[in-house]
Amino acid sequence: MKKRVTACMLAALVLAAGCGNSGQPSGPVSESSEENVQETETEEQPYQVEMVNYAKSDLVDINYPQITGWSNEEKQQEWNEIFEDAAIQMAGGMTGDTEESPLGENDSVSMTFTVEEQSDELLSLTCHTYYAYEGAAHPSAALTSYNIDMQTGEKVTFADMADPEQTAALLFDGTEGYTLLDAEGSPSGEITMRDVLEYNFIWMEPTQEALAASLSHFDGGVEDYAENETMGYSYRRDGTVCLIFYVNHVMGDYVIVELE
Repeated sequence: MKKRVTACMLAALVLAAGCGNSGQPSGPVSESSEENVQETETEEQPYQVEMVNYAKSDLVDINYPQITGWSNEEKQQEWNEIFEDAAIQMAGGMTGDTEESPLGENDSVSMTFTVEEQSDELLSLTCHTYYAYEGAAHPSAALTSYNIDMQTGEKVTFADMADPEQTAALLFDGTEGYTLLDAEGSPSGEITMRDVLEYNFIWMEPTQEALAASLSHFDGGVEDYAENETMGYSYRRDGTVCLIFYVNHVMGDYVIVELE
């Protein structure tokens, strides 16, 4: 079965954290990794999102969110464990957790969450991860997302926010109705949606049907994707739904498609 996992040891680590039961997380990775809490600046809500520093040094900067004040305490704990587990996996998976795989003198890793939208109905966050290994051909970055229905506590996927078939037709057939952004969030002048699709379906000629099937599984686990589908994520920012597609490093590691 063809699974689109290119780009993304980073994304796979975060995805694994989001799909499994985290259980009791371990402590910080080092004595210097104090949990410095900073509350995000958002409009007043019945719950808050605080950013916690899990590990910080000259080379490592790993942060994760924690929800407080949510009336659904069970779901609050569940999601907080998912977020913390993502930080633990990033720290252990990327910095080396044995004597045989220590972090190199000039290696660096980071994980940063951003609250994209926070309301009574939806909490949408993105997670940017980055690593640079000395001797590697280039550094790598990835963007993933977490969308939570704040009324039920369940995960929200792209198919809950937009129609996969209509979106596939929009992206496949034209250049209007969406804006293609690079990893910096600026309009991409050189990369086209066709370039993105050709990379994401590199093993075959892209089709609208394959794109629609893929979009119906965006934000799901690796096991949710069928043969000839590509993986991706979505989030909502100020009421606008955005898609995350992975591309090669020359193209910026990932692009964002902002739907109009």
